[in-house]
Amino acid sequence: MIPSKQIPLGTRIPPQLHSVSVSLPTMSDVIGYEERDPAILAQMNTGYPRFVKHAFLRQIESYWQTLFDCPGQPIWLAATERSARQLQEHLDCPDSKFLKHQGVSGVRIPKDETLNQKAKLFLQHTGGYLCSREAEDYLVANELINAPGAENAYCGDAQAKILDFLQPLLNASAPEDIVLSNSGMNAIYAVFEAINAIQQPRGRHAWIKLGWLYVDTMHILDKLSPVHDSSHSLYDVFDVAGLEALLKSQPNTFAGIITEAPTNPLIQTMDLERIHALAHQHGAYFVVDPTTASPANVDVTPYADIVVNSLTKYAANEGDLIAGAIVPTASCPDRSTVLDEIRARVNPPYERVLANLARQIDGYLPLVETVNASTRQIVDYLERHPKVRKVHWAKEAASKTHFEKIARTPESIGGIISFDLEGELAPFYDRLLLAKGPSFGMAHTLVCPFMYLAHYDLVSTPSGRATLKNAGINPELVRFSIGSEPVDEIIAALEHALD
Repeated sequence: MIPSKQIPLGTRIPPQLHSVSVSLPTMSDVIGYEERDPAILAQMNTGYPRFVKHAFLRQIESYWQTLFDCPGQPIWLAATERSARQLQEHLDCPDSKFLKHQGVSGVRIPKDETLNQKAKLFLQHTGGYLCSREAEDYLVANELINAPGAENAYCGDAQAKILDFLQPLLNASAPEDIVLSNSGMNAIYAVFEAINAIQQPRGRHAWIKLGWLYVDTMHILDKLSPVHDSSHSLYDVFDVAGLEALLKSQPNTFAGIITEAPTNPLIQTMDLERIHALAHQHGAYFVVDPTTASPANVDVTPYADIVVNSLTKYAANEGDLIAGAIVPTASCPDRSTVLDEIRARVNPPYERVLANLARQIDGYLPLVETVNASTRQIVDYLERHPKVRKVHWAKEAASKTHFEKIARTPESIGGIISFDLEGELAPFYDRLLLAKGPSFGMAHTLVCPFMYLAHYDLVSTPSGRATLKNAGINPELVRFSIGSEPVDEIIAALEHALD
């Protein structure tokens, strides 16, 4: 149902204990959050789990300061012991200390803002945070809270159900060829690590980012590559000649190429078949993420070596868990080795996450069918509106042929669009009576000023805005995730905001 008034700042979206989004109802709230305004931050006790520590994690950290006699020292809780050890290695701080208690691992670090931020970003980029449901169970076990919140979880073999469901969508030869992870970003990081492990002994260490990709995907390649400054950006996904020239300019150097199909937020699809052939010709793995449209709408497996997918979107359509999936395709070189390397590196989902995902996944295909029908009508409305300058969607002219090649049906469009306004962003955004916050692919519509939330460092400086312009991105772009509400209600909310 469409809200009748703004959802208050800092309210969980949805209003559940483990929700993945949070309300940012006005542009001043968005900017205040990004600029760390204390008045805004005081109301932001929740947020996307890879960006904002859940209250349960903060409670364990406070407990551990007493348990390990380190009052006031920052503690970072990790998804696995391996993630905690990786964090400690990444920080390269002799005064850091690995901690573990009752199966939960973490790292204590000195009071140093730069070091603290470095720890936060590493866990954010790699999907390395402790799961909030695991944190909840730890608190119960230590009598710090009375009981876990009530949940209507699946009672059978949750992992088997999820893998069986995903097998046809990810075109896996068998359910066991799909690797589940604790987040979409951890899926990408595990693939990145696995490919590097295979390619580095061959002297291949460079990566190509094809298109404007999700922020943490870019950060993994830019910040965490074993060889400094070894990643290359090609923002124009249609410039295959430029990609070929780059591959030829540094022969026997590239480990992999990574892209999204369609991309986020411009919803662009490239010539995957030709790019896949170029990758193989030059000895690079081709990694494709179809999350934006969802594997229920597109099949990229014929044109990829490895497919990564965030199950947080569409599969977990209630918006209260994060998870990911990976599958090496039939054309993946050294496929069995790749699969083994990925399994050795991935952070698996917590059992309660699997149980909740197994229940929610039944709503995946019905949601996709609903939003596909609604998206076409909303695009038609926005393209006719005089206050909308441009709509980015799956079948706009430059992408249409490429997208239709991977689309499962003519109706397969996807529930994500973006659009540029003729006027200022703030008046429209502030008037819009829809849920506003990070993430997408939920059962309800969710809107965000994407570049402000994902790339505020670029939006807020002249040089950053020049970078965005060079990539063909309007900083004031609105990303619109269409939900299952009646489409006339969604359009009415848009009409009210555009009036």
